[in-house]
Amino acid sequence: MAVAVLLTALIFIAAGVAIGLVLPLVLGEPVGPAAVVSGLVALAITAPLGWLLVFTLARVERQRQGLARREDLWRAITHFAKVGYWEFDVSTGAISLSGNVHVALGDPEHKLQLTLPKLLEMMHPADRDGLTAALANVLAGGGGEQMEFRLEGLDGLEKTFWATGAAVATSGRQVTRISGACQDITERKALEAALRESDAHYRYAVELSPLIAWTEGPDGEGIDLDAGWLALTGMTQAEASDGGWVRSLHPEDAERTVAAWDHCLATGEPYDVTHRLRVVDGSYHWVRTRAQARRNEQGEVIRWYGTVEDIHERLSAENALRESEAFARSILDSSTNCVEVIDLDGRLQFMNRPGLAMMEIEDFSREQGRPWVELWPESSRAEVQRAMDVARGGGVAGFTAACATLKGKPRWWEVSLTPIPDAEGRPLRLLSTARDVTEAKLAQDALDESRRVVEEGARRLATVLESTTDSVVILDADWRIGFLNARAAEMMSLRGDVIGQDFWTALPGRDCAFEARVRDATARKEVVQFEELHKELGIWLEMHVFPSVDGVSIFFRDVSRRREAQDQLLYLSRHDHLTGLPNRSMLREQLDEALQQATERSQAALLFLDLDEFKSVNDTWGHPAGDRLLVEAAARLRVVVRDGDRVARLGGDEFAVVQTGLHCREEAEEMALRLIAALSEPYCIDGRTVVVGASIGIAVAADAAARADHIIKEADVALYRAKDEGRGICRYYEPGMDSLVQGKQLLRADLRKALGRGELSLAFQPLMNFATGRVGAMEALLRWTHPQHGPMSPDEFIPLAEETGVIVPLGAWVLHEACLAAATWPEEITVSVNLSPVQFRRHGLVEAVEASLKASGLEASRLQLEVTETVLMQNVADELEVLHALRRLGVRIAMDDFGTGYSSLSYLRTFPFDNIKIDRSFIADMSRNAQTNAIVRAVVELGQSLGVTTTAEGVENRQQMQELRAMGCHAGQGFLFSPPVPGSEVLALIERLGAEGCAAA
Repeated sequence: MAVAVLLTALIFIAAGVAIGLVLPLVLGEPVGPAAVVSGLVALAITAPLGWLLVFTLARVERQRQGLARREDLWRAITHFAKVGYWEFDVSTGAISLSGNVHVALGDPEHKLQLTLPKLLEMMHPADRDGLTAALANVLAGGGGEQMEFRLEGLDGLEKTFWATGAAVATSGRQVTRISGACQDITERKALEAALRESDAHYRYAVELSPLIAWTEGPDGEGIDLDAGWLALTGMTQAEASDGGWVRSLHPEDAERTVAAWDHCLATGEPYDVTHRLRVVDGSYHWVRTRAQARRNEQGEVIRWYGTVEDIHERLSAENALRESEAFARSILDSSTNCVEVIDLDGRLQFMNRPGLAMMEIEDFSREQGRPWVELWPESSRAEVQRAMDVARGGGVAGFTAACATLKGKPRWWEVSLTPIPDAEGRPLRLLSTARDVTEAKLAQDALDESRRVVEEGARRLATVLESTTDSVVILDADWRIGFLNARAAEMMSLRGDVIGQDFWTALPGRDCAFEARVRDATARKEVVQFEELHKELGIWLEMHVFPSVDGVSIFFRDVSRRREAQDQLLYLSRHDHLTGLPNRSMLREQLDEALQQATERSQAALLFLDLDEFKSVNDTWGHPAGDRLLVEAAARLRVVVRDGDRVARLGGDEFAVVQTGLHCREEAEEMALRLIAALSEPYCIDGRTVVVGASIGIAVAADAAARADHIIKEADVALYRAKDEGRGICRYYEPGMDSLVQGKQLLRADLRKALGRGELSLAFQPLMNFATGRVGAMEALLRWTHPQHGPMSPDEFIPLAEETGVIVPLGAWVLHEACLAAATWPEEITVSVNLSPVQFRRHGLVEAVEASLKASGLEASRLQLEVTETVLMQNVADELEVLHALRRLGVRIAMDDFGTGYSSLSYLRTFPFDNIKIDRSFIADMSRNAQTNAIVRAVVELGQSLGVTTTAEGVENRQQMQELRAMGCHAGQGFLFSPPVPGSEVLALIERLGAEGCAAA
């Protein structure tokens, strides 16, 4: 620029000189003084003009550069602020947009030819009137307008714009153009909404939070707690600051809790500890205490901020939930159907164990999360999808379709889909219950095929239907009988030729409810499966109804025994089979319920009872006499307690009573004294007078904060004190009584040393083979002779061994000694050894068995290992792996105490046991209880159908033995044959029993 100005000035000066000096020469005049003067004059005239022109050009250039800079600045502003401009031509209706507005509208190539109607079409309907009114106001001569509106861009996204505009050109009084600025504020509006939501969330979270906030100085001094601390602990700010919070810690948690806090104070690391804290009522609650350090710019801790969260109820709820889930899973795993849970997106989330087995799925994790519809063949997916849609809408849907197992085995399934509602009744997940109806479907297909083939085909179909395990009836559209197999005729007591007769008339008795169910299923023209009680026949029938164009086919079977057995097993899982009283599990539920209702004016009490001298009755007169004594004692307890009190049998000779509505603790003592008096009255057992006493421990809960575990422990400790002080008395639980537990600890210590001291030995009891009348096996039983207390009952020291883990080395010793002893017996005699659940949870069981077999030289097939269902109640996969490893060694596996838990049947499907040992409680009750007799028969028949031998425990008399042998039971064990004998007497016992045989017994 400077160079251009200088050149312009020189041009003007040169022009002046040329005019004054050069021009005369051109005209042929001499250059004299006059020429010089004229040159100077010209120079004087042209020089200012030159400078003026230069100044003007420089100014114009500066203005041009300023405009360019402002234009660049405007472009930058519109780019970074996302502000654009628009202009509306009133006469044409066209709307011009700046480039960044085109981009914001999803039109980077500027293809959009925007008009007012097009703009209104793109706008949200709720905003159109606002824009129309704003334009009308500007056109009417009003001032500038601004507004926010929503519209859908060419990319299909809804966006929010801010715009302002005013009239910028008029023709007379008529507005011809309106222009203004606009900005895409979609992100800002979303951010504002998010901020409002976050602000509301934070406000409600703070106001409703159950957390107790606290702060402390950087060195842990000067604690500041909110009001929640006082409400929870009853401790004031001053008490907490004076170390009170440390004193409120549970003694077992105090050291680690304080140590963790000291570590955080030293390092500045976050604090997060779960511990127990004494609350205002004196009990302890589980809490979670957390803290975070606040630091200055130099990284130094300037203050600690933390919270205390009462998680006591949550932990209790989680424990209850786990128990509930375990119970629910046991029910699902006892089902004979494939049960699946599907989320609302149609993905598989759960399948019960029977379903996994039926579908031949070995690793469910590979199938979990897979779309459920993909499990079905392509031809069935539309029907499956329709059923899922119905269930998602809250309805119940069903269908029958083919679906092969994971390994390709063809299966037909009758499926019912129902919604699983949430707390508000809306579908949360879907529940699929699928029954394998392959056999019934194949029969139905065969029936349909028979309608299209000749008489030979019909005869073949009849043969198939006669051979099926189901009863089959085929009816026409008028309910006339077209076919029924022999099984159906026998089950429904149909006599003579009933073909062509009305089905309902032919039945010996008319059950209207049953008939209505079948008619309804047929009318719906759907395949239906249900179970119904036919009252006239007195049996439960499992029905499969297959409607067709010509009528209906009905497949059914008698499931009365199964239903009765299931009901009985469920009852037995919650009740003591001997006395009919609730068992320990049900007592816990009753105690929880009583504690929830306990108040200071309506207290709850738990009484633990133990029969004194009961062991001597068993030892003198035998277990049957002891059982009859327990039944009579239970009857007396029922008579003495008040209405509303609950009585339970815990096991052995231990009972419990839960009392509610007590006004004072003395009422519990009065009840205890009445119970002792009633139980101490003489008993007449088998014509003999028997006298026992009772000792009672009492624990009282005065409010709902009491925990069942604590009350049970307190009652147990109080019972120990009562028995220790002379028996026949009752004692309340008092603080300090726990010292009695120390005696148990001493017994545990002695048990650890018993093996090294040679105080342990084995006794053997024979298992008689009913078929041969000879000894088939000997069960090894552990015995302990204590140096001070003498012979100890296994019921006393086995639980202690399991609690301490000593059972593992003891179990290995028993295996080793039992195998050594069995190696000296005749080859046809096996040895049976009991295994504890603790041995399964510890590594080395398989190795211990293998080592015992190798050391003794005993063949693996001569060793039988007995396990109870307790082994399979936790970590099922791990325990099954151990069982299969033992099976691979060649040993036999028996399920001991079968029938004492509600899961026994499901465990028979889980693992192929070689032998089922029926619990002695069922054998003792066979002659007195027809239901018990039926259960024993059902178990024996179940074993026969599974190819598993059965052994009856506790056979005490010949009648029991004869009934068992008639049922088909394989073996028996009990005092009828022999009590347990030392190892030195085994060979003689085998020889004697072989000579006598079962018949002699």
